[in-house]
Amino acid sequence: MALFAERFELEPSSRPRDGYNIAPGGPVTVIVGESDGAARAEQFHWGLIPAWAKSAETRYKMINARIETVDEKPAYRGLLEGHRCLIPADGFFEWQPQPEGPKQPWWFQLADAELFSFAGLWTTWQPAPDVEPVHSCTMLTCEANDVVSPVHHRMPVVLKRASETRWLDPAVGAAAALTLAADCANDQLTARPVSRAVNSTRNTGPECVAAPNDDATGGPATALF
Repeated sequence: MALFAERFELEPSSRPRDGYNIAPGGPVTVIVGESDGAARAEQFHWGLIPAWAKSAETRYKMINARIETVDEKPAYRGLLEGHRCLIPADGFFEWQPQPEGPKQPWWFQLADAELFSFAGLWTTWQPAPDVEPVHSCTMLTCEANDVVSPVHHRMPVVLKRASETRWLDPAVGAAAALTLAADCANDQLTARPVSRAVNSTRNTGPECVAAPNDDATGGPATALF
């Protein structure tokens, strides 16, 4: 996708993982920085597996990291220094409990619907030298603002576009990186309810962001944060 490559200054051959409904526990597109200042797109496992883990069983659990405590947790602390990544997107879902019936999904995106990036961390897990390593990632979350709080109490950190290059720069230390994440673009988000088709990971097309439809059905909703 030329638009994706141009937006994040990548090689034109770089492609994001397609789909409107990318679920935790599977592959997700991330952008990591190179030593020469360039950036590249990769497919990492969404669900961080710490390098010191004895098994990969945690990969479905560590899908996000709280910005308030990320520099304190052993699984994340060292990653703030040199293992930061961008997780590109054009929106995200969250589910609102209803007095009766299934939860109502909501779609959050920037006002102009442009591509943006979540603040992410990544690492490599390799249980033995002869085993292929697994690259995995997690995204930072913060307390929900006035846009998201009616739906959920947490939200992902959406970096300002001007902060993305510095977020990837290994010369930027952990404290400065947290400042970049705190000064985020979350107040620029808009929200609207969407079809319950997104409740099923089998649905990955534009029906996931269509207007609510009482005839749309799906499986159980999975909250991301």
